[in-house]
Amino acid sequence: MGPIARGRFYRNALIFTMLMLLCMGLLMIYTSSSITAELKFKDSLYFVKKQAMFGSLGLIAIIALQWIPFSLIEKVTLPFIALTMLLLGITLVPGLQHKANGAARWINLGFFTFQPAEVGKIAWILFLAKSLSRPGTRIDKDPKAILPNLLVLGVLGVLLMLQPDFGSTVVYTAITFVMLFVAGLPIPYLAIAGTIGLTGAGVMIAIAPYRMARIFGFLDPWKNIATTGFQIAQSLLAFHNGGILGAGLGESRQKLGFLPEAHTDFILSVIGEEAGLIGIFLVILCFAYIAWLGMKITALQTESYKKYLALGLSAFISIQAIVNMGVAMGLAPTKGMSLPFVSFGSSSLLIFMLMIGLLAKLAVSTDLTHGKTSPASL
Repeated sequence: MGPIARGRFYRNALIFTMLMLLCMGLLMIYTSSSITAELKFKDSLYFVKKQAMFGSLGLIAIIALQWIPFSLIEKVTLPFIALTMLLLGITLVPGLQHKANGAARWINLGFFTFQPAEVGKIAWILFLAKSLSRPGTRIDKDPKAILPNLLVLGVLGVLLMLQPDFGSTVVYTAITFVMLFVAGLPIPYLAIAGTIGLTGAGVMIAIAPYRMARIFGFLDPWKNIATTGFQIAQSLLAFHNGGILGAGLGESRQKLGFLPEAHTDFILSVIGEEAGLIGIFLVILCFAYIAWLGMKITALQTESYKKYLALGLSAFISIQAIVNMGVAMGLAPTKGMSLPFVSFGSSSLLIFMLMIGLLAKLAVSTDLTHGKTSPASL
């Protein structure tokens, strides 16, 4: 199978796997949120309808994206990252911000709210890909070339922490380290940067009592079950109730007011309770397959910019999925972070579908086909 045929196979498999997760998400959003939606909005399908609407918009965006040349995408990268900083700043403006659970991470547009940190995920990957692929840039020979990237990351980090959004800051930083490592930054420099990053994270945790409380809740959720360990304990109970085969669709007990954020951050727990270990394994298998496809698409690229872009997109989806599943399983402290394509969340769903759209476009990009094909129809 030649590179053209392989690219088309990777593209089709990528989109099919995303649609599997999306359909699974719609089903689990309904079963985990129908009671809440009925009580709050008098419509048990409220969250499902909203997720389906944004999923449809995401599919349209994926198709439209195939007709946008990479040259244009690369040109708008700097304005895009500047717009991201502006939007993150707007979340701090009273009257325009939307608060939830003590954090101001959303902008209220009236008919819906969106989270600039989600938009920034694509902007940051595009920026890193453009920066690391500049002609003459060799960070393995000149490590000082990473300074512009670290400066922009610092600005984004400050804006995110002012919301505050510690989880997104960690994920942005993690993807940066992955891409710098692949770009060839010498290990001593990575070690120094990692030490600084971990020290900074430790300080941010130490100065915020609620973050320290989350750490203690994570370390011993049963001791803190009435406070900071409540979510993790309820999540673990859901997995326990599900066993291997699950309790059956709609039969979750933890979603009945026991497990907070059942249709968003902790939707994996409901999957575990209703579909059991088999359901969890299916979710993990889907994300592992997306990661594998992403690496294969990365390996197909012959241009430095596209190679970094494919790597960044694949890594971001994988890292966020790993963090979300780790939190739900009690392997990491609680963070407000969605499970890509599965959790309820309009801005998150759209952004991750756009990431898949870019990966699909990269799979059949013109540098693989020697200019013989038009944008691939989906």
